[in-house]
Amino acid sequence: MPFGIKDYHKELLDMHIGCERPHAYFIPYETEAKARRAARRASAYFKSLAGKWNFKFYKSVAEVPESITEPIDFAEKMAVPSSWQYSIGRGYDVPQYTNVIYPFPYDPPRVPEENPAAVYMREFTLSEAELSGKDVMLNFEGVDSCFYLFVNGEFVGYSEVTHMTSEFNVSRFVKVGKNVITVLVVKWCAASYLEDQDKFRSSGIIREPYLLFRNKNRIVDISVKAEPDKSFKRATVSAAIKTNADVSVNYTLRDMQGNEIASGVQKCDTDATFKIAEIKNPYLWSDEDPYLYELSFKDGEEIIFLYIGVRKVEIKNRVVYINGKKVKVKGVNRHDSHPVLGEAVTKEDMERDIRIMKANNMNMV
Repeated sequence: MPFGIKDYHKELLDMHIGCERPHAYFIPYETEAKARRAARRASAYFKSLAGKWNFKFYKSVAEVPESITEPIDFAEKMAVPSSWQYSIGRGYDVPQYTNVIYPFPYDPPRVPEENPAAVYMREFTLSEAELSGKDVMLNFEGVDSCFYLFVNGEFVGYSEVTHMTSEFNVSRFVKVGKNVITVLVVKWCAASYLEDQDKFRSSGIIREPYLLFRNKNRIVDISVKAEPDKSFKRATVSAAIKTNADVSVNYTLRDMQGNEIASGVQKCDTDATFKIAEIKNPYLWSDEDPYLYELSFKDGEEIIFLYIGVRKVEIKNRVVYINGKKVKVKGVNRHDSHPVLGEAVTKEDMERDIRIMKANNMNMV
């Protein structure tokens, strides 16, 4: 029997099942020193799941076994993150490029019956210390185009957003010791109609998946504004914080040299908006001088660190102004693209792209 897609959906047009609500990107750290400078892998609360995963490719999702958590003959390995079409010579489909024409017959929300798919599987271990008093959040930052997630043989959820994070609370599915993640990735889904862009199309787990070990009572979303007034001689920094319980958040605002501008404590009852500071004669952000202030939030054992720029964007008479100055938009379209890994690009690749853009006088992406 083929994989029973309908068994996991109340409605076949469900875009997300079992996912956390979308929120701002941040990584919690255990010390401010790490939060200010270290890569996210240095956080004690971060566990990468990148690497070689067991892999089984199917020319059609209709060929996938009914239960993908039962033993499968994984004869191959696949690098995660990567795009399976770029495993040259292994017969895993080919990259596609079209511009204004869809790469499959136009019949929304339907997709072709011959719809390639792949099953990924890997084991990981968790210690008692990692699980003690924590919720375990499993993050996929990019999967093209949709995927079904199983942990230790149980269905966890489904998502079909390719270039954004899908986060799952897997606390009740994991245990101390060995755990198994199984992921079914399907090439086309209803959301593929919204992904019709001028790019090379490929499939797979295209960005790094990872675990986060979070406080039971924690910050779940942060939005910060740093806007100057009309004179640009004063800026107000404010924050909106969402939590999953009543928590007290300590905040500290510093300039780029590390000098403290403001600090305090804010009690958050799941949803709080508050002013952090007013900055006199603020250093204004620009694309040529991207000055950033440092803002940290401490909630229990977690420290969340943000860089913020003082910036006001306006459009007057079809002219763009940034902090009161006219800006000529010199933009370029960019898609994650690598000749070997497909849509999986490294931080170094991203920085190289940005440097090339800046060298060619681009100021917007």
